[in-house]
Amino acid sequence: MNWDAIGAIGEIAGAVAVIATLVYLAIQIRDGARASRSAAVTDATTAMQAFYQQLGGDPGASQLFLNALTDPDSLSREDEFQYLMLMHSQFVGFQRCFFLAQEGTLDVGLRDSIGTAVMAANNLPGMARYWKHRKAFFQPEFVTWVEGLLQQQPIADMRAYRDFLSGGSPINNDKPG
Repeated sequence: MNWDAIGAIGEIAGAVAVIATLVYLAIQIRDGARASRSAAVTDATTAMQAFYQQLGGDPGASQLFLNALTDPDSLSREDEFQYLMLMHSQFVGFQRCFFLAQEGTLDVGLRDSIGTAVMAANNLPGMARYWKHRKAFFQPEFVTWVEGLLQQQPIADMRAYRDFLSGGSPINNDKPG
């Protein structure tokens, strides 16, 4: 065997190794992107669950939230501050979801699903008051998105707050509303 043949075999082996390495890296990158998207979904849904568990598990927080959304003028300064911090925490999470969806890490459908929480309360005085006082804390693109949600008609199935206030059930939304 001559040195030229050995050199050619070495070059072929090297090319195969480079191709195998590139294929392996492409698989790892794809799996890493999938894991990143999965983590973003988990983070977004866990944050929403924690918020609703806090409201549902603490009668005082539930009452404060409902009072603040529907009659913010009746709140004490301390209650208004607590509501402000509760809502601001939630909106910081909404903004995170908004930007994760913009960069493609979070599905836009999930972001929009989370946005229905804004639309559920978009015509309540406490939502308007919160947004008026805090929107300057957020990025302009997110503000535009939220304001678009706030200008929409409430979703017909999202009457929990309004039905509850009119003596109905926040769970049974079969009545016209």
